[in-house]
Amino acid sequence: MKYFAYGSYMSLDFMRELCPSVHFVMLAQLPNFHIEFRRYSEEYQGGVSSIIQAPGEMIKGVLYDVDEKEFGPLDILESVPQGVYRRDTFLVFGEDGQWHHAQLYRLTNPAGPYAPAPKYLDQMIAGAKEHGLDPEYTAKLVALRQSLG
Repeated sequence: MKYFAYGSYMSLDFMRELCPSVHFVMLAQLPNFHIEFRRYSEEYQGGVSSIIQAPGEMIKGVLYDVDEKEFGPLDILESVPQGVYRRDTFLVFGEDGQWHHAQLYRLTNPAGPYAPAPKYLDQMIAGAKEHGLDPEYTAKLVALRQSLG
């Protein structure tokens, strides 16, 4: 199954720890949304991301292929059974110029916003750099991280 990563899961090493079958397909974009840090994570000690509808904006991310059976443990990690996040199918626009159906996680009841967790942002930045995401997009993540000290 296709999975669109826009947060810490953009880091292939981090994603591989959770889903050993994962492999990179291509860069992709999710139009008319942006990222906000709308959940406080005790583990990360700060905000973690979700998508929020924002007409005209664009989320840059990574399209992976993941074995369907590995979504069960990922759902548990993302607290899907408790209703914190939900896994939905969205159309993302791939760098191949085609639309692709992809799974992604988003908060069911966004709170905050919260200051992003530095470690979480570090994982996002690592993934963005690893895959060569748009330099301007990556620079915004880096600037956000630097603003946290």
